[in-house]
Amino acid sequence: MILRRLYLYLVSAAALALLAGGLAALGATILLFVFNDPAADTNRGQLAVFTAMTVVALPVWGVHFWFARRFAMRDPFERASAIRRLYLYWACLVTSLIATQTLAFLLGQLLQPVLDQQTFSALGTSQLAWVTFVLVAFFALHFTIASKDRAAVGEEGASATLRRWYMYIALLVGLLTMLSGAAFLLQIGWTRLVLSSPTAYLYLSFPAGSTLAGALLWGFHARAIAVSHQADDRHSTLRALEGFIAVAISIATALFGATQILYYALARAMGVSDPGGAGTNLLAAVATPGSFLVVYGVAWFLVRRRLARDAGTQEADRQAGVRRLYTNLAALISLGAVGYGAAALLATLSEQLEAPIIGIKAPDWKDPVSLSATLLVVGAAVWVAHWRHAPWAADRQSLSRKLYVWAALLGSILAVLGGGVGLLNALLRQLFSAHPNLADTTNLDFGRYLAVVVVAAGIGVYHWRVLRADGAARPPKAAVQPPHVAPVVPAITHEDAAPAAEMVGPHSRRYTLVVTDATEDDVHQALANLPPQANYHLTPTEQTVDGR
Repeated sequence: MILRRLYLYLVSAAALALLAGGLAALGATILLFVFNDPAADTNRGQLAVFTAMTVVALPVWGVHFWFARRFAMRDPFERASAIRRLYLYWACLVTSLIATQTLAFLLGQLLQPVLDQQTFSALGTSQLAWVTFVLVAFFALHFTIASKDRAAVGEEGASATLRRWYMYIALLVGLLTMLSGAAFLLQIGWTRLVLSSPTAYLYLSFPAGSTLAGALLWGFHARAIAVSHQADDRHSTLRALEGFIAVAISIATALFGATQILYYALARAMGVSDPGGAGTNLLAAVATPGSFLVVYGVAWFLVRRRLARDAGTQEADRQAGVRRLYTNLAALISLGAVGYGAAALLATLSEQLEAPIIGIKAPDWKDPVSLSATLLVVGAAVWVAHWRHAPWAADRQSLSRKLYVWAALLGSILAVLGGGVGLLNALLRQLFSAHPNLADTTNLDFGRYLAVVVVAAGIGVYHWRVLRADGAARPPKAAVQPPHVAPVVPAITHEDAAPAAEMVGPHSRRYTLVVTDATEDDVHQALANLPPQANYHLTPTEQTVDGR
């Protein structure tokens, strides 16, 4: 049975790819002859190839998919099989992603006369329209079949996971396509408005087309999830993963834009006329980082709200793991920015102090100080927002936090090693030289590497203390108790009951706590503030039918 499914759906998938490609290319080639294009005669060989692809692939795909559908209609287990869903969702994902790209170019062609006062190519527009039509038709066919299968036999387990993989990949790609197109559109419009030279820059039509195509892909799948799968997917790991990837990209891009704007402003305030080679027109220079900050900053806020709303009802264990991974990854990346900015700032200051001592002219400090100070400030803000020195017990003992701490320690130690080698090399280079010269610009390397060593050592010492504190906060492992054999004792009378109770200990207390609608992480976090000498053990119990 499984081998039959594999055969039918593998052949259907291969034939579908050949059929879609051949049919799209065949129509685009025929349009060359319809529009009397000069290149039509040179494409007669391609016309034969694409016709052969279509004629051969169509019956192969049709016959195999007809047999697959026939078996599925007779057997509900066949219709609900994961292999059938894998084929359907693979077809939906591939056709929707490729159709989004062709639609973006098609919309760009159509918007050229409106936004850029340019004439579009009728042939090129017709070819893009045909290819998009073919892909959308195949997508609609397979999406409709998958929807009918879900309505008829339901969807759970591996089949539901495959559907989430398809939908949330398409959702993420659509969102990122829409955001990148919107940022590029805002950047070009901003630049045109500032410089008043619309012919010197790229067209507005193509980023506008990309924005609209991405919005269609994202909006269609967001609507489908909201209507049919909201309750099932709210606590799924893939939904959380898609959201955290989107918010991580939005955070990184928005912070990059904010960093660049702050850098340009600080450098100009210090008298740097051309900070980072961005030009003398500051308003034009901030077009790219400003568009990143506006577009991805809004996306950061909206996606973060969705994640908070999903986690507000109840946070599943795996979803909590994804949240911790995102938080510690953001802290690690921002820590790298803090370390680089602090080391660069300290190195620049050491150059200014060392240069007069050794008798050489100090290099310019305004531009590097502007950049390093910006990295330090922005990186520190993000690190403080995500890092917690002593979080809840479950977060403190999580694998992602341990990875963060050990990665920070590893990076700091490697930086100390590299800085130490450079520092010693700067000293020994003059010592071993045949003609030592104190007034040598290479001697400034001493201060630069010393700054790296100092910053890396500070980061390493701090995280070593964090590692020790986390280890001390780890609850002790429960001792393995030998199997208890109940001794045969005589019956205890009422007078003997009080002395027997005292055998447990005068200060010992035992409690029975019943918790509902909470995960094991929630219980650990709620009990994290018990005194150090206290101990507890969770024993999950299954709920009976009558709820007791």
